[in-house]
Amino acid sequence: MAAPAPDPQPVSYTPVLTDLWRLVRAPFAPRAVYEEQQSAPTFWMPWVLVSVIFAALQILQRPFQMRVRDLVLQKLNQPIPPGGFSAVRSLIGFLGAGVTVLVLACIGAGILYLLTMVFGGQTSFKKMLTVCIFAWPIAILQQVLAYVVLSIRGVDSIQSVWDVQVSFGADLLVPSDATLSAFLRLVLAGIGPLAIWQLVITAVGLKTLGKVSWATAWTVAIIAAVILLLGLSALGAVGMKAAGG
Repeated sequence: MAAPAPDPQPVSYTPVLTDLWRLVRAPFAPRAVYEEQQSAPTFWMPWVLVSVIFAALQILQRPFQMRVRDLVLQKLNQPIPPGGFSAVRSLIGFLGAGVTVLVLACIGAGILYLLTMVFGGQTSFKKMLTVCIFAWPIAILQQVLAYVVLSIRGVDSIQSVWDVQVSFGADLLVPSDATLSAFLRLVLAGIGPLAIWQLVITAVGLKTLGKVSWATAWTVAIIAAVILLLGLSALGAVGMKAAGG
């Protein structure tokens, strides 16, 4: 008679430190990170950490955001207000970063949850929130790289609203003289190595926390990614047109 398998040892959990370390490890060891959360998936503390980092990156990019604001006001023949962002606007921007992360995580988790259930998986909405939030480090990495590129170019290099959009996607393969709609350009920008990396992390999370096969995990991850990409590209295109892009 085979000996019964030993019960898994509980993973020690220290608020903030454990979640921060998991966020750092998630891009490189997603399976281990998700397996640690089989019985007790976490979301709120990782969300706080991601939101703070995301907000800090937004603050670093403020000079470029102000440059875009000035260009939009010039195009609308409106006066440019002196000075930078007020304290109130800074606070709103900081809180807005957290709300943005929360809304996107909830939407993504909802899509993953519904698709996983349709394909016969056994999961919960909280577990799908965990899958989403631990895929966010790739989005943060993209923001860091974008800031580095913008800093090298300098604020004066921004002559249109599109100049502040740093892409690492398939749109870079399109000839510079090609005419693309804002929507198509954003869709292509969302297809690249970083997006694929994030897709891998999501698929691993679905396999681990969604209790599905690898084929189902990849199917759900790809469908969800396409839905989110098309939706965000449509919203982005509307925003670009409103800003004169």
